[in-house]
Amino acid sequence: MENASVQILMKENRARPSSAFTISSLFRKRWSYHLLFWILYYSCYAFFILYTTYQVHEPAFYFQVMLFFPFDICLVYFNFYVLIPRLLNAKKYLYYGLAVFISIFIAACIEMLIKKMYVHYGSMLFAITSDINIANISGSMAARFYLLGLTTSIKLGKDWVENQQLQKEKEKLYLETELNFLKTQIHPHFFFNTLNNLYSLALKNSSQTPGVILKLADLMSYMLYESNATKVSLEKEVNYLQNYLDLEKLRFGERLTISFEIEGKMENISIPPMILILFVENCFKHGLKDNIENVQIDITLKVDDSFLFFIINNPVSSLASAAGISGIGLKNVRRRLDLLFKTNYQLDILNDGKQYCVSLKMPV
Repeated sequence: MENASVQILMKENRARPSSAFTISSLFRKRWSYHLLFWILYYSCYAFFILYTTYQVHEPAFYFQVMLFFPFDICLVYFNFYVLIPRLLNAKKYLYYGLAVFISIFIAACIEMLIKKMYVHYGSMLFAITSDINIANISGSMAARFYLLGLTTSIKLGKDWVENQQLQKEKEKLYLETELNFLKTQIHPHFFFNTLNNLYSLALKNSSQTPGVILKLADLMSYMLYESNATKVSLEKEVNYLQNYLDLEKLRFGERLTISFEIEGKMENISIPPMILILFVENCFKHGLKDNIENVQIDITLKVDDSFLFFIINNPVSSLASAAGISGIGLKNVRRRLDLLFKTNYQLDILNDGKQYCVSLKMPV
C-alpha cells in the first residue's frame, strides 16, 4: 500500500509543472518588458541627461527625481489605454492632440508642485527649477512630450506588427478555406464523369469492366488520400492522369488517339494536386462530346529546374464551338492558380473554333 502511495506521489511530482524561476520564464511575461523599459529609460535619463549633460553629481538628487516617475508612468499608460483607443484609433486627431497637451501640462504642473515641496522642506537641489514660470513649465512639458512621443511610437509600432501578423494569419486561413472549397467542387465533377464512363462499359457487358473498376478505385484513392495535401509528387499526379486517360480510351475505343509525352525528370518534383486533371477533363468534355469522328488529343508535360509546362490540344466539336467553351471547372482551376501562385504563373487558352489549346506554365 505504501509503495502504491509513493508511486502516486512520484507521478504527481513529475506531472506538476516546475515552479523554479528562470530568466526565460520571466521574459515570457508582458509586465517584465515594461519593467525593463522603465529601468532602462530612467538609467539613460539619469546618466546621459542629468549626470553627463547637466553635470549633476549629488546622489540625493537622483533619489528625489525618482518621485517624478510614477506620474510619468501614469501619463504613459493613460495615453496607451485611454487616449489612443478612444481618440487616436477613432481618428479624432484634434481631440487626441488636445488631450495629450492637457495631460502633459497637468503632469508638468505636478512636477512643479513636487519641486516646491522639496524646496519647502529644505532641499535646495530644485531651488531654480521650482519657480512656476513659462520657461520651467515649457522645459518640463518638453521632456514629457519626448517621453510620450517615444512610448507612443513603440506602442504603435508594436500594434502594427501584431496587426500584420494577424492579417497574414487571416489571409492564410482564408486561402486554405477557399482552396478546400474549390477542391470540393472539383471532386464531384470528376466523379460524375468517371461513373458515366463505367456505366457505358457496364451496359456493353464489357470484359474490361473489372479493370476499369480497379483503375477507378485507384483514382478515388488518390482523391481521398492524396488530394487533401498541399502538394503531391508529380509522379503520383502523372499516374493519376494516366489512369484517367486509360479509362477514356476504353470508353471511346479506336476512334480516340491520345499522345501523352513527358519531358524532363519528375523525381523530387511536387505540385498542387488536382490542377492538371481539370484541363484533361475539359478537353474530353468539349472535344469528344457529340463528336462521332476520329479524335486526336495531344498532351505534353515538360519539367525543368523551375517550371512545369503543360500543353494540351484537342479538337472542338461543332456544338461546343457554337456554344462557347466555359464551365465551373476552368474557373475553379484559374482561381486556384491565382490563390496559389498569384502572378507567378501563366495560363493561355486559345480556341479558333476547330482546335482548343491550353498552355500552362507554373512554378515547381
